[in-house]
Amino acid sequence: MERTLLVIALALGCAVAAPAGLAAYLEGEEPGPDVPQQLIRPLPVVPPPVPVPHNALTQAVHRISVLRGHTYKGLTVFPLEMSRVTDRTEYLSVEESLREGLLVITEKGGGSVPSLLAENKADRPILMLAGEIMSGGKQNRILKEDVLLPARSGWVELPVYCVEHGRWSGRGMSFGKSSAVAALNVRAIAQAGAPQQQVWNNVSYYQVNLHVDSGTGDLQTVQGSGEVREAVDEYKDAFRERWPRRAIGMVVARHGRIVGAEIFCNPAVFRKHRDRLLESYAVDCYTARRMEDRERRRHASADTDDAERFLRHAFRAEYEWRGTPGLGRLLSARGAGFDGLSLVHRKALVHAALFAHEGIVVHPVPIAPPGIRRRAQSE
Repeated sequence: MERTLLVIALALGCAVAAPAGLAAYLEGEEPGPDVPQQLIRPLPVVPPPVPVPHNALTQAVHRISVLRGHTYKGLTVFPLEMSRVTDRTEYLSVEESLREGLLVITEKGGGSVPSLLAENKADRPILMLAGEIMSGGKQNRILKEDVLLPARSGWVELPVYCVEHGRWSGRGMSFGKSSAVAALNVRAIAQAGAPQQQVWNNVSYYQVNLHVDSGTGDLQTVQGSGEVREAVDEYKDAFRERWPRRAIGMVVARHGRIVGAEIFCNPAVFRKHRDRLLESYAVDCYTARRMEDRERRRHASADTDDAERFLRHAFRAEYEWRGTPGLGRLLSARGAGFDGLSLVHRKALVHAALFAHEGIVVHPVPIAPPGIRRRAQSE
């Protein structure tokens, strides 16, 4: 008992003898003048951990290496390689399928602006990309989203946009044997699910700024004009020898600003689509050159760090699954700086198109709505 009282007394004595400032500091009050300010260290604010989304796109990005880019007249392309390929299927492209008569595309019934019918007669699936131009029928269209058309599919309804607002007749009901990919802004705004009017506005943007006269407001006519074709062929020639054999995609910059990325399941499928996708970016870059776009002076160059940073947006994006008329499912992504759409089949990424928000531009070019457009919209 005496020993216990002695311990209590010593403890009380220490408490009384402690400096007043230090006692106040230990109790959480304002420190007295005797306490050095450097002792007051606020607790660090630690944000809660943000889980990295686990899906086919983020898994693919984890395995991707960005290679050194090459620049030609404002367009920079960074090839992508993947450490491990999980889907080696050599899906057919629209271009080869139309050429070989394996893909049939026609109007739905008497014609419906937002829909077409397609049939795959091949023994392999056909990969149809958002933004691919279908020429013919009552008016030219582009696909709204990627579609993986099953082998021996029968008739499948495709969601489309019109890219020729001044025609609703002629050329029969079927679509031709050539296929192109829409220029960047048209592709991006379509994949983002914009209203039809905004797609027409962006078609008009290229028509006006490339000085191409198309009485029907036809995107195919604009991209196929002599001067534009010559410029695009120059870009294709400049990059022809720059593709590594193992490349599965690319990140693209326009005048030093990253505008988009394309990721495919394997090198063989990328090779089938890369030139037409390069054309999409080249048309847009050439248009910017013609406009003497001010961004050319603000952004001198892009490097691999910029390309890698753009891809890493996938780890902070919000995702949503949705259906598709073909095989697999679509995974839409919206993140800090980009919108994307990925086609996933058997848990593997088939194709992803990621567009910078700055590349998805709605150009408010006025378009006089002809009577033919009003009639077409009512179909």
